[in-house]
Amino acid sequence: MNSDKQCTVASQKILVVDDEPQSCEILCDALTAWGHNVESALDGWAAIEKMQGQGFSIVITDMDMPRMDGMGLIEYITGDYPQIDIIAVTGHLMKYKYTEVVEAGAADFITKPFSLNELQAKLNRLIRERSLREQLERLAVRDPLTSLYNRRSFEENARKEAIRAQRYRHTLFLFFMDIDNFKKFNDMNGHQAGDGLLINVAHLLTNSSRENVDSVYRYGGDEFIMMLPHLPADQARGVAERICWSFDLLKLAPAGLSIGIAKFIAKSGAMDQDIQDMIQRADNAVYAAKKKEHGKDHVHLDPDSIGEC
Repeated sequence: MNSDKQCTVASQKILVVDDEPQSCEILCDALTAWGHNVESALDGWAAIEKMQGQGFSIVITDMDMPRMDGMGLIEYITGDYPQIDIIAVTGHLMKYKYTEVVEAGAADFITKPFSLNELQAKLNRLIRERSLREQLERLAVRDPLTSLYNRRSFEENARKEAIRAQRYRHTLFLFFMDIDNFKKFNDMNGHQAGDGLLINVAHLLTNSSRENVDSVYRYGGDEFIMMLPHLPADQARGVAERICWSFDLLKLAPAGLSIGIAKFIAKSGAMDQDIQDMIQRADNAVYAAKKKEHGKDHVHLDPDSIGEC
């Protein structure tokens, strides 16, 4: 069945998981017509591979699938990607109870056969709830001046990213950034201009990050942090150098930008200790960048991180 109703909610990146190619195609076509960015997978394991580093906001999954069923996929997403909302689809009410599926972590449940109007209504409600939740969360975790995540948010997310990096054996790099001559810039131009400088840096860092993959934080004062998973060392360094180059184009002298880079290394057996070690190594690398031959506005990669790459 077709729906002519236009989607009035924000576009989402959605993963459709269904082992029946025809059903999968119908859902993907409808979701695309409603303005969403859609990808598909034919079972739970294929979905897991798709999710790594892709930044999906919603997964619509069938329950009866080979290799990994919908319940297994829901439990995996709830544990590893709690920011993703899930709509479960099943044709077997007796096998999968609504309460069990929701308790496992699904946000909603729809039974085959269903109309596209019914799916769109459930999806739009879910998206509106996501939007409200994001607004409330934003008040607690965002810096009011730059709208970047704040230090509290970094401390919460760093552990999640480090656990994920260790579990799936992918890299996690931390950029510790410091604005050079910030006090001098303020003295010359006034505090309002200083606030404008901080906002400009926030925009630059956001534009330099991968949406729903990297994360950017105002750590405090004129210090910023980025976390970048799934990158080799040479690419991480390249990103940092492009950030410095982009900052120079803003022509905000005497201000500059120095970046210290460190890789997460699990070496102590204590996760919190290893995270603090990564932060300290990145902080040390900032000061090493500032002491380079030509002065400030440099990138420095922590030596321990080089040895680990």
